Amino acid sequence: MAAKISELTNDAFLGGKLKLLQPKIGFRAGIDSVLLAASVRASSGDRVLDIGTGVGTALFCLMKRVIGLEAVGIELQEEYHSLATENSKKNMLKAKILLGDFQSPKNELNNCLFDEIFFNPPYYSEETYKKSGNISRDLANIEKQGVLENMLKFSLKRCKPYGFITLINRPARLGKILSVLENGAGDIRLLPVQSSKGQSSLRIIIRARKSARGETKLLEGLKLFKDTLDQHKRKTYTSQLVDILKHGKPLDF
Repeated sequence: MAAKISELTNDAFLGGKLKLLQPKIGFRAGIDSVLLAASVRASSGDRVLDIGTGVGTALFCLMKRVIGLEAVGIELQEEYHSLATENSKKNMLKAKILLGDFQSPKNELNNCLFDEIFFNPPYYSEETYKKSGNISRDLANIEKQGVLENMLKFSLKRCKPYGFITLINRPARLGKILSVLENGAGDIRLLPVQSSKGQSSLRIIIRARKSARGETKLLEGLKLFKDTLDQHKRKTYTSQLVDILKHGKPLDF
């Protein structure tokens, strides 16, 4: 059932350049989606696909940075599909938002090829994630058996030769991700994301190039926060993060 207007928030991204309706309760997009968008190497005229687009955060952040994209998103949940469609209109961003499962043999993506495919998949297994009781949040966070592998295989099939596949996930899933990508892509770049210097990475951004043969490279980690606290003893974002989150700058790696 679609969320009522009273159950929505209108959230600002990219320093207010993008305004997105999201459910007040349920899965809510945040920094991961913005970092994912910043990592996509798209150019004007490219055809791009966001798998599991949610309310459209990553897709629309990318469209704000790169003008002239042929943009497509696919979303499984009807409520989120409706919000993504509405967000596309209210931000005057022309995107095709499909309702459906990318795994379905009947979805129209099976006849399409893309220059760039990107996604922010569910991070947690059913065994390790404590269900919240909110169906939409659990669907977005819990990886059903084989879904991550299917996303990667689907991306390899639907990406044009020498196009890019980009995703963000937990470092614990890196082994599975590489085992699939290395069967059809190369020049894989791994960018760890850490809160502060010396801390373990909570996320890792992976970008692979279909049909390429370059080596896999582990890059220096992206820090979210400065090493020192501000005058109020609070953490503050690095200047690079401010450029990405507020000004829509790309992550160049």
